[in-house]
Amino acid sequence: MVTKSKSHRIDLTEGPVHKHLYRMALPMIIGLTASMSFTFVDSYFIGKLGVDQLAAMGFVTRMVMIIISASIGLSAGITSVLARTAGNKDNEEIKILATNILIFTFLLSISFTIIGLLTIDPLFKAMGAEEHILPLIRDYVTIWYFSPLFIMVPMTGGSVMRALGDTSLQGKLMLFSAAANAILDPLLIFGLYGFPELGLQGAAWASLITRFFSFVAILYYLTFHFHVISINKETLRKFTVSVKRIMHVGIPATGTNMIIPIVAAVIISIVARYGTHAVAATHIATTIEALSLVVYFSLSAVVGPFIGQNLGAKKYDRIDECIKKATLFCLVWGAFLAVVLALLAPTLAGLFSDQSNITSLTISYLYIVPLSYGLYGLVMSVNAIFNSMGKPMPGVMISTLRVFFLQLPLVYMASHFYDLETAFMLISVSNIIAGIVAYLWLKNTVHKLRQV
Repeated sequence: MVTKSKSHRIDLTEGPVHKHLYRMALPMIIGLTASMSFTFVDSYFIGKLGVDQLAAMGFVTRMVMIIISASIGLSAGITSVLARTAGNKDNEEIKILATNILIFTFLLSISFTIIGLLTIDPLFKAMGAEEHILPLIRDYVTIWYFSPLFIMVPMTGGSVMRALGDTSLQGKLMLFSAAANAILDPLLIFGLYGFPELGLQGAAWASLITRFFSFVAILYYLTFHFHVISINKETLRKFTVSVKRIMHVGIPATGTNMIIPIVAAVIISIVARYGTHAVAATHIATTIEALSLVVYFSLSAVVGPFIGQNLGAKKYDRIDECIKKATLFCLVWGAFLAVVLALLAPTLAGLFSDQSNITSLTISYLYIVPLSYGLYGLVMSVNAIFNSMGKPMPGVMISTLRVFFLQLPLVYMASHFYDLETAFMLISVSNIIAGIVAYLWLKNTVHKLRQV
């Protein structure tokens, strides 16, 4: 007799709200901190190779974030639909949706690889990369472009786990991948202990290898622990219907998430006017920023499935409580981050470079932009909540306001009339305005929801 392994699915419609949020957020914080450390660790070791290599990573990271943001948007659609389906206790529909979206993710990731390999030079030239930087960029991305499959499938697979109430396995897998990457990076970049010295290419190989093992592990757990992989004629027959349901939220959410790194790529081309050192400094600062914001990323990752399941179960009081607790936390944690980063700014900047023109700009960024993190974090959670409600367009409009109508023109104006520090200040202002708009919009939407 074959014993079926215990399911990891968790019901979020019962029990204390704060305990569910804490239980789900903690492993996500650990996992996402580890995952974000990919870029942090890469930047630390690549910084030892030189300023040009660090600047190359500054350009590459913007492109990498476009693909990761597409995965996050797709994951938002999965979480929204699957969480509501889980709230309705429809197990067969969960299998159909999960299987078909993983197949779709596989096809989408392959298309990213093909398009990426065919557009390396024109893409990075358009971003402002100088001729002497382009060979370094090619060294990295010609290897890295085989990674989208091993990034996107684990991310969408992880969103299936979150929609079903479990974040612990995904957190553990992220932690393992980051640890493996941190070990492989110096071995392959500098050729330690008999490994080949590959320089910038070593960082790309380290990322590719570790993400492959994460890909295999995610598929194993989804099949044998969550029991949501079911490839049969009935499932495949509903492929188009499943994808349409997911993409109703997934397409706007993908647009929301992709517009941020796309605008960031444009901004880095504007920053490039200040010189290679400015690109390197901005890359260092935004790498530290991404790691600093991991708690907000984690919170937005768990409020979605929580709201989704309770919306499916029509438990509106629990939705109200979740939103109040998330808002208060975002503001308090933002104030804490601003103080800590201001105190640690010189030390953190010095980890990546010892050149004063780079460290001074990095420090300026860490003094100014974190003042807006509380409201920026609120934007993340509000967008996730709108997605979980099956209402993705407000999130699209809020993010478009923040980066396209505020951040991009303000930074462009600053590049012509002011110094880079002024541009950093205007980035902070755009975050604050977007946070206020997001809060007011959500408050109005929830009020209307309860009246239905």
